[in-house]
Amino acid sequence: MKEIYTVAHTHWDFEWYFTRQEAKVQFIFHMDEVLEALETNQLDFYTLDGQMSILDDYLQLFPEKEVQIKKFVEAQRLFVGPWFTQIDEMTTSGESIVRNLRIGIHEAEALGHAMKIGYLPDSFGQNQDMPKIYQGFEIKHALFWRGMPKEAQARYFYWSSNDGSKVLTANIKNGYYSGVDLIEQADPTNLIKRISSDTTSKVHILPVGGDQRAVDFNFKEKIAEGNAKLEDAVLIESNYPTFFKSLESQVSENSVFSGEFIEPTDSKIHRGIYSSRYDLKQLYDQLERILTYQLEPLSVLARNQGITVKQGLIKNIWKVVARGQAHDSAGGCNSDKTNKDIYMRGINGLQEAQSCVDYLLRKLSSSIHPNKKNEVFIWNPLPFEWKMIKIIEISTKAANFSLVDSEGEKISFEILEQTKENAALLRRNPEERLDDSFYISKIALKCNLPAMSWLCYEIIEETEESPNLKEAEKIENDWYIIQYKDGRLDLYSKENKQWYHNFLTIEDGGDEGDTYDYSPAFSDWILHLGFNELVEKKTEQGNLVSRIFLKGRWKVPYDLKARAEKILNGWMDYELCLSLNRQNNRIDLQIEIDNQALDHRVRILLDTKTKALYSTSDTPFGIIDRPINDLHLNDWRESEYKEEPTGMRPFIHLANLHDAEQSWTFLTRGTKDFQVLQKKVQLLAITIFRGVGYLGRPDTLRRPGDASGLQTKKVPTPESQLMGKLIFEGSIIVETEFDAQKKQEDYLMTTQNGLYYQTQDINRFTTPIQYFPINLMNLQQNEEEWIRAEKLSVVFSSMQTTIDQTGIELRLYNPTNDVQSEPGSLIFGTKAQVKRLNLEGKAKETIASDIKKHSMSPFRPGEIRTYGIYFEQKERKSNV
Repeated sequence: MKEIYTVAHTHWDFEWYFTRQEAKVQFIFHMDEVLEALETNQLDFYTLDGQMSILDDYLQLFPEKEVQIKKFVEAQRLFVGPWFTQIDEMTTSGESIVRNLRIGIHEAEALGHAMKIGYLPDSFGQNQDMPKIYQGFEIKHALFWRGMPKEAQARYFYWSSNDGSKVLTANIKNGYYSGVDLIEQADPTNLIKRISSDTTSKVHILPVGGDQRAVDFNFKEKIAEGNAKLEDAVLIESNYPTFFKSLESQVSENSVFSGEFIEPTDSKIHRGIYSSRYDLKQLYDQLERILTYQLEPLSVLARNQGITVKQGLIKNIWKVVARGQAHDSAGGCNSDKTNKDIYMRGINGLQEAQSCVDYLLRKLSSSIHPNKKNEVFIWNPLPFEWKMIKIIEISTKAANFSLVDSEGEKISFEILEQTKENAALLRRNPEERLDDSFYISKIALKCNLPAMSWLCYEIIEETEESPNLKEAEKIENDWYIIQYKDGRLDLYSKENKQWYHNFLTIEDGGDEGDTYDYSPAFSDWILHLGFNELVEKKTEQGNLVSRIFLKGRWKVPYDLKARAEKILNGWMDYELCLSLNRQNNRIDLQIEIDNQALDHRVRILLDTKTKALYSTSDTPFGIIDRPINDLHLNDWRESEYKEEPTGMRPFIHLANLHDAEQSWTFLTRGTKDFQVLQKKVQLLAITIFRGVGYLGRPDTLRRPGDASGLQTKKVPTPESQLMGKLIFEGSIIVETEFDAQKKQEDYLMTTQNGLYYQTQDINRFTTPIQYFPINLMNLQQNEEEWIRAEKLSVVFSSMQTTIDQTGIELRLYNPTNDVQSEPGSLIFGTKAQVKRLNLEGKAKETIASDIKKHSMSPFRPGEIRTYGIYFEQKERKSNV
């Protein structure tokens, strides 16, 4: 006899083609029904979609309902958590996933209980690291719908990660809405056959719910009616935790699958969504970077000087990130009004995060030498030493100046740009305005930054001209030569001893897809755009920095009709800058595009000359190799795939092609989509953006059948055409071999822009909050509470204060499938106790006490390790 565990639930997209505000009203009334059904025992159990964000909104409006909700959560009749939002797994950083779960579990437990199940019933693909993330939260069970490969033929199995973690997993092949037939059909016999295929288990799950589905008050009645008709199965009103306990005895320990699940077998997977709404992905990527690599570690550093960590503010910004990374929100597959909401939340979060960084930099810097002005402080909040070329802006009364270090030595720098400003009072007649001129100079300087510390340089006015970049025919450093010649960009790699002519071009092609998926135009015309007709060209070489600047216009078809007729009646103005510096082997890239065309996709093509067998990119806590082309690319229709399994791939920080002789890596600052093109040579295609005009379209070339999203209503999305100015940034690295840990370190260096402050009275508008006065403080506290990581062969993930604010939480991980036998050491400024924490931040064991150096034990393949570092508690004098 089959046991069918029947679970009443709702799947609640808090925004989609509707806004969060609109859905919130629906949810308010929905909760009345949920609570009524539980109070009157018309339902024994109910699952609120595994996320807390909807309850977070609800309880802000109706705090008086908390007691009633808490009663049912504590009784484990109403199931909430573990997520804060139903996250997108493919383009979200590991830290964002951890914080999403941490916030969700914490807020659910505050109500009495968190459902410890990795519950993601609608995410567009499952990333390979989820089992080890779940295990880090002591979550032993997982459930998802989309992505299982055709060959798997399994519903219930153990899903494993490369570190040895595994979770018992249910793949709800028929969707989270499959049980609606129990309510709406007279006989459930065929339904039970569908949901019990591909398994020998006698225990099965039947989710009864759907998108914003109202409570089924006849749930018990329908179960009774169904049982009267079933001969070999029994329907049991239940919940997910109870189901998994029963399932444990049904699944063999040898039934194990590993890796990511992104195949469009039982449902659409939306591989084309990684490039949708680039503007949103760029914004939330920037917010992730500032939070993880600047604000949190800088808050640790400031705490050592008596400044209280503003944990409430930081948590609130992480909630902004989480809401922006829900699967629909992150995908951008929404109405324009919803995407506008998502964008503005991100902007608000970014303003809060950046302002907190700005305040801390000012407070710390101004208090070091309170009686001195005209100094610039460069900060390194991270626990390792950096050698880098830093780009900063300073304000001076004179056009020429020098920088002097603490030893009285002048340091090398170069002026990249300089503008003259006037600080005098504004007048209606400009001729009546007084002259209070000063200069804003963007400069490059070479820094050796100590771990969790700072450098100070005094700015001294000079009469001798300050060093500038010089015009040149090419740019060059120890790794590369780049030149513009005959309308093309040529690259010479000194490490590879090879020229790459025309190494970077732009591809423009039609996009007759929608906000869910890229799909080529039915009458496509793909253009390969060069750099021939320039409005401006500038090549500048310096001792520290060099750059090539190109400005021009690309002519493209305005719309799909013009593309079909091969008419160039649209355009994109562009400004491209490639820059090198003397300290590292990155080619930094920035393109500003003014897009004046519709329904097209624009990509950078890098001519790598590699013969790679697979593409490589990063995952939340690892690295993945994927085939260049999917196994079923040529027979996907015969295989009944829901969409073409095109080789468009997601990445978080880096995309790579390498073979035995060379390696090409792209480090992103926002874009999340790449593809390897097999031409005469391999091209690494990085999507800059794509513009489309509809939420969903039916019968596209890549995705036949019904439109995604709404099947019966066209929803125009003119703002998703991304008309206007867009800025795209990233870095290219060409070398002889690929090292995953080193590439993540290279990426980390790109996150350290800013993080400086100049003490001066000349320019009161260097930041939005610079105008406000602040009180200085005494910086003589806890100067030894620092950490320095040495000889790391693992990757830095994050550093923040521990949950109880008494220590420092440091997370590292091994991205490879190999043991890292010598992962490095942690050096402490004073004696410390070291504990191992789980991903929830809870201490699991004490590793060592009263030590100033910790030589880390070997890291297993793929291991995520979190340290709690506790210095001897001293009385802290608050500096607010």
